Amino acid sequence: MISYLLNVALVICTILVFYKVLLRKETFYKLNRFVLLTCLIFSFLLPLIHLPEQWTFSITNALPAPEHEEPLAPELQNGAAQSAKPAIVSAAGTNNTAPFFQRFSLKQAMIIIYWVGVTVFAINFIVQLITLLYRAYSRPVIRDGKFRIVELSGDQAPCSFGNNIFINPEKYDWDTYSQILLHEKIHVQQGHSYDILLAELALVFQWFNPFAWLYRKAVEDNLEFLTDNDLLKDQDIDPSSYQLSLVKVSAPHFPVSLTTNYNQSILKRRLIMMNAKRSNINTTWKYLFILPILVMFVCFLNEPIAYAKPVKSASLNNSPLDKVKTVRALDDEGNWFATINNNTINIRFQKSTDKNKDNGSSSTFELSAFKNFPKDKEGTFELAREAGTMHFKGKFDGDMGMGTYKFVPNEAFANSLRSEGITLDEKDDAMVFYMIDLKKSYIAMLKRQGFTDFTKDALIPLAALKVDEPFIKAIKSNGFSDVSLENLIPLKALGVDEAYLAEIKKSGYKNITVDQLITLKAQGISGDFLKSAMVANNVSKTPQKEKPERPARAEKPEQLERDEASERNEQTSLENIIAMKAMNVDAAFRNGFKQIGFNVSDEELIAMKSLNVSPDYIKNIQAAGFKDVQSEEVISMKALGITIDEIKAYRNLGFKDLKIEDVVAAKATGVTPAYISSMKKQGHNLNSLDKYVETKAITGSIN
Repeated sequence: MISYLLNVALVICTILVFYKVLLRKETFYKLNRFVLLTCLIFSFLLPLIHLPEQWTFSITNALPAPEHEEPLAPELQNGAAQSAKPAIVSAAGTNNTAPFFQRFSLKQAMIIIYWVGVTVFAINFIVQLITLLYRAYSRPVIRDGKFRIVELSGDQAPCSFGNNIFINPEKYDWDTYSQILLHEKIHVQQGHSYDILLAELALVFQWFNPFAWLYRKAVEDNLEFLTDNDLLKDQDIDPSSYQLSLVKVSAPHFPVSLTTNYNQSILKRRLIMMNAKRSNINTTWKYLFILPILVMFVCFLNEPIAYAKPVKSASLNNSPLDKVKTVRALDDEGNWFATINNNTINIRFQKSTDKNKDNGSSSTFELSAFKNFPKDKEGTFELAREAGTMHFKGKFDGDMGMGTYKFVPNEAFANSLRSEGITLDEKDDAMVFYMIDLKKSYIAMLKRQGFTDFTKDALIPLAALKVDEPFIKAIKSNGFSDVSLENLIPLKALGVDEAYLAEIKKSGYKNITVDQLITLKAQGISGDFLKSAMVANNVSKTPQKEKPERPARAEKPEQLERDEASERNEQTSLENIIAMKAMNVDAAFRNGFKQIGFNVSDEELIAMKSLNVSPDYIKNIQAAGFKDVQSEEVISMKALGITIDEIKAYRNLGFKDLKIEDVVAAKATGVTPAYISSMKKQGHNLNSLDKYVETKAITGSIN
């Protein structure tokens, strides 16, 4: 759950930054409204989407896939990288007399605090809703068609909710009063209350996320800009008079937050936006990047559902992680079938009620580990491990044998795990620990390496993958001292070794995080690839000293600024490299543009690859008369599907001095050659393509 909530918070943060940087100043308020609401909904849905394994960039796509047709067990499907799910564990073991606060881990405490917050904000939401409904139906009301004008008293700002408009008519002169009503009627007609409700509901579940609060404010602000813009289209409304009314109406006593209302805090911004220059239709290309951003989030945040072909032999459990699910399906008593191979024995355990001999769980053991092993005779024997003892009864005929088994768990071992704060499922966990041969010394080793917060969902894949002390030391000694237990699992599963770590260390990138290391390995990015990319991008290779704790006032602020800029440059370069590798942006693709004298940045290369822009496409544009075409223009043209034939068609209609921005604007607004021909037949012979765009935007006519 924690992972999901943080992923949602990350999506909200990224979309908000994208909106603030690129879209907030645009005057396409309806489009901004659509983007804000759609992205808010998708921020909660994207982390839930499961992808085919080959599409995901998530680190868990490298974990061994099970060889059966059912999805992996939850602790494996969610990827061992995020397998430490919140579970209610007792720090005091089985001692119920321990103080209450000692019975919860930090993770549990965070979950409890989160749900307390959700409860508080949900109650607040419900109280606001009840208050609004009570106010709407307990005060004097005037019916105006579908609008209910509820009369307020006192110094309260006007607002609206649903089809209710709340206002104190005694406070304002007639002109101001009528303008307020027109403003609030637009809110009601366009259903702005639903936007606010959605943003408030998102806050209930993301109350801890400061970006969610800013996101809600962005939604509300844009609704005010949209309403102001629509109101000023009314020829009977004088802009100066309306703006003066805003100043009169804005009050410090805000209504409840579920309403759309006049608000002093954004008054200045509203006045600025009303007087701002209308955005050029050519800037709509910015909105096209929303889809790639959402797609990238799906690929990076979501875990794949791993499916594979069914097997037809007893070699069902070759994967260390696959063993866990099949072991959990076993009973503590059942049948066994075995094959001896030199000094080892492979035993398949199976439920006594299961008649399919291909089912079950297979494990390989050393023959020397068994006690009283019966060769070529019937008898009983056993194999003891710290987690318990497996008692066998049966007969061997040469190298083949079969019989029955009974597993007896070691209660002392289970109690030792409980003392570490690990909760156990009495029926299933003991046999899983037995099969992966989990030992108390393994937990002691993890403690020596600084890990103290254990869960069984982390321990099981760690032990199954044999994440040992030399492996952990190698990770830490190569600059990743902050590695977590959850990170160790995909690192081991991906085959990250000392040679790969040394490669990455020599690449020149000094600030690679553990998560980035996992992603690099999952994408098959080597140290040499990073080094060549660094040279291509001219990223600074100046050795960076270990960062000291920053003083309150830096002695050399200029140097600190340069260091921070260098680190930001490096991180941007690294993110671009990962994205380019994931999208298969290779040297040949880059060189294709260089050969035609077209230099593009990494971000533009990624956009061009996603839109399938080729050097030939650019050469065709240049041949069509646009010699100085820029990367952004190419991206806009390709995203809108503009062809050379369309450009020729515009020219044939008489637009000889055609500019790319004219074509982009025309295509974006649906001003096609066919539309222009139709308009000309009706007698609308305008002298520029831009005039047709303006006409289409104003009238919205389609011919």
